[in-house]
Amino acid sequence: MIKTLLSIITILFILVSFVLLIYANSNTNKSRKVIDISKSEIKKKLNKISIIVLLSSILFGVLVPGSFHQVEAGQVAVVKRLGKVVKTRTPGTYFDFYLTNTYTFFDTTVQRIDIKTVSYSSDAQTMEIQMTVQYKIDASKAENILTEYLTMDSLSQRIEKVADDNVKSVLSKYTAMKIIETRASISPEVETIIKEAVGDRYFATITAVNLTNIDFTDEFEKAVEDKVVAEQQKEAAITKAKQELEVAKLTAQAKIEQARGDAESQKIIASASAEAMAIKIVELAKNIGFPITETYTKLTEVEVINALTNEVISSSSQESVVTTKPSYGVDVTNDTTNNTITTTTTTLVSTNYTIDFDANHTKDDLKVILDFVRYLEYLEKWDGKLPEVVSGTDGIEIIIPNLNESENTTNN
Repeated sequence: MIKTLLSIITILFILVSFVLLIYANSNTNKSRKVIDISKSEIKKKLNKISIIVLLSSILFGVLVPGSFHQVEAGQVAVVKRLGKVVKTRTPGTYFDFYLTNTYTFFDTTVQRIDIKTVSYSSDAQTMEIQMTVQYKIDASKAENILTEYLTMDSLSQRIEKVADDNVKSVLSKYTAMKIIETRASISPEVETIIKEAVGDRYFATITAVNLTNIDFTDEFEKAVEDKVVAEQQKEAAITKAKQELEVAKLTAQAKIEQARGDAESQKIIASASAEAMAIKIVELAKNIGFPITETYTKLTEVEVINALTNEVISSSSQESVVTTKPSYGVDVTNDTTNNTITTTTTTLVSTNYTIDFDANHTKDDLKVILDFVRYLEYLEKWDGKLPEVVSGTDGIEIIIPNLNESENTTNN
């Protein structure tokens, strides 16, 4: 701006000087009254003044405007005087005589380098890499950059070489498949390595590194695609096999549970049948007059709970045998003094019957009872066919098939 303004002023002075010279050297017939000075003397003075102004304007235009230097925002300038670095200029306007002082400008904004290179993975797969590197110079080191690299282009080329070498070094550690699978995590690793490699050695700071693209050969990409399809098919087959296995397991488990249920039901039925037989025997023995002794086994459980916190303070259980049938159930006692609730649960575990033998009742009498019970069981399962009857001289024999089909019982 200042250079433009000074140039305009210089041009105006030169134009004025030319006008005066033309006027001073022109032949005119107009008469003018000038006190004490003749017309020819006025022209001579105007001619001299015009020459002086013209020469001054030309000299001013040559020397002054070119010596004003403007350093814009986002720039820094290194000043050399007769080839020697003397100072660094930050943004602003400066006057340095241009014939002896030269300005070299450096951009202090973030610079971008686009890199395209070829690298190899650890399994010798070729890949084309596209990467961007962003850096920013240290403005205080502009003189060093000028001394060692002369221009920003030379510095950029050096940083590009460092980035190229290091990205190849990082990628060469991984297989091609690993690079494809972990590309997102490799990019930060590349950035860290390049930042450390540049450091402060090149008077610049790396602000960002991005791996924008990694391309493998068409053959390798086709192989990867085929592998992915194969893996998908394998996963689908495994999933189907797992599903079929789960179905088989559930089917087998259902059968097992059914078998267990059948076994448990058989046990319950057998237990009930045995209990029913025992009761029948006891009832028949009582009717015949056998002395019967009954004893009972009970289980008593005591639990003491804190009424405020519902915390179990103590818990105990005890089994006992009594001769008289005990009462059973749940008894709850609330102790407001100690803030406790005591729960006593009495459960009848089993009943034991003892058939005593005496002079009037022997084991033979008991055998009659057992045979009669078996006969009752036979009647419960009777298919409607009459039992075999054999007549004899001493009486009639009725042959009852044994329930276990292993022996016969004869009832006279």
